[in-house]
Amino acid sequence: MTKTASSWSGIERLREACLGLTLLEIETLFPIEGYLFTPREMEKVLKMGPRRRKSFTAARIALKDLSRQIGLIDESRPDHTIETLGSDNETPCLDQSGLYCSVSHSDRFVVAVAHRHPVGVDIEAVSNKIIRIRHLFLSPSEQLLFSQSTLDPGKTATRVWTIKEAAAKALGLHLFQAFREVEVIKGDIEKSVMTFEDKTYSVNHGEGDGQVISLVCCGEP
Repeated sequence: MTKTASSWSGIERLREACLGLTLLEIETLFPIEGYLFTPREMEKVLKMGPRRRKSFTAARIALKDLSRQIGLIDESRPDHTIETLGSDNETPCLDQSGLYCSVSHSDRFVVAVAHRHPVGVDIEAVSNKIIRIRHLFLSPSEQLLFSQSTLDPGKTATRVWTIKEAAAKALGLHLFQAFREVEVIKGDIEKSVMTFEDKTYSVNHGEGDGQVISLVCCGEP
C-alpha cells in the first residue's frame, strides 16, 4: 500500500473487509516491461495502444504486488512468472490461486483486492461529470437519497457510481444491468448498503486525494 493511502479515510476498513488490498499511484510505477509480463500478458499488451497499455501495466503491477502481500508467492519470485490473467484472458487472477480478486484504476491510482468470496472494487475521481450523468445510473429512490444526502453532491454521486461498478464485478453482471438492478438504499462516508435480487450487501468506502473507492464483498473475509 502506498504511503499516500495511509492517510485516506476508511482505508483500514477496506483492508479489514478483504484478504488484502494494494493501492498504488500510477505515475510512480516505472517497470521494465520485459521483466514484468508473463508470456500471455506480453502477447496481450503488444496489441494495445499507449493509454490502454498504461492501465493494463498498472493493474498487473498491483495484482503481482497483492500476490506477494498476502503470501501467495515468495518475495524473491520474478514478476514475469506471476500470472494475473484468468483462463478467459480477460478477468484478473492471483497466479491461479483460486482466490477471488478485483482490480480498478482511475487516471491517478490503481487498486487491487483479494478475497475468499466473490469481490468487486472500483475507484473513481470525484468530478462534476458524474453529477451531470447521474440520471443514467440513479433510480428514482436513489435520486431521493441523493437529494437528501449531507455529503458533497460529487462525492455522493461518485459513491453510487463506484458501488454499482464494484457490484457488477462481484456479482458477475454487465454494468448496465448493475445500473438498473443494484439499488443503493443507504449511503454514508465510509459505509453504504445496497440490494440485489432481495439480498442485502454492505459496501465499504475509502476516500483520499480526490478519489473514492468502493468495495463489495459477497461473504465474510
